[in-house]
Amino acid sequence: MFSLVQKLGFLTLIAASIGMGVEIFTSIPASAQEQNTRPPVCEGQLPTGSVKCNYEGGDNYQGSFVNGRPDGRGIYVYANGDRYEGEFRNGLPNGQGVFIFSDDARIVGVFKDGNITNGTVIFSNGDRYVGEFQIVREVGSGQTSSQPDGRGEFIYTNGDRFQGEFFAGQPFGQGSFTRKDGSRCQGQFFNEALDGKGTCTFPNGLRYEGEFRGGIPHGPGTLIDTAGKRLPGTFRDGKRVENPS
Repeated sequence: MFSLVQKLGFLTLIAASIGMGVEIFTSIPASAQEQNTRPPVCEGQLPTGSVKCNYEGGDNYQGSFVNGRPDGRGIYVYANGDRYEGEFRNGLPNGQGVFIFSDDARIVGVFKDGNITNGTVIFSNGDRYVGEFQIVREVGSGQTSSQPDGRGEFIYTNGDRFQGEFFAGQPFGQGSFTRKDGSRCQGQFFNEALDGKGTCTFPNGLRYEGEFRGGIPHGPGTLIDTAGKRLPGTFRDGKRVENPS
């Protein structure tokens, strides 16, 4: 049901057959002073006050400085066309802000030390993720990044949507997937798919209750028709079997 992909170093969610995939974006390098070989060229109220700065490589910053670092409201424009607008603290995005990518994708919400903690990711194709994030630190490198974690919702431009719990950047826990045609499946999600006990309701009025494996009926389950008649049985790979071995 779900497919993972990491692209362009930021959170990317992609539609796959009937689901979505989640990966993480790396922390935003909002302050370039420590990454360049020459100091920024600045004018204004240094080291604390309103400034304009140009960094080696073509990045630019306009906003508030405190002790020579972005702090307060500001705009940081990258040479590649990406842009962050919002609140800074100690040279990094901290507080309310929006990160706009050159392809018009954007992240809007609350940032902490350059990572999103709660907000909305809007992709260039119109898909959206809205929800909570968890900041994690990689073992070894010590780099931090944000992962969808907690309650969240992914909304597709075609009208499909997933609502539920995320853990470690993936759907994990209780959730529901609703198609634009009205089909709705809900239950326990593991390994990126409905796995375990759940229910599915279809536009024609039929309903399935039972076990799933990999997002399809597999194991003991019951079909319920529009008249309420229950047809219990055993399912294998989405099909009801008469004499399971």
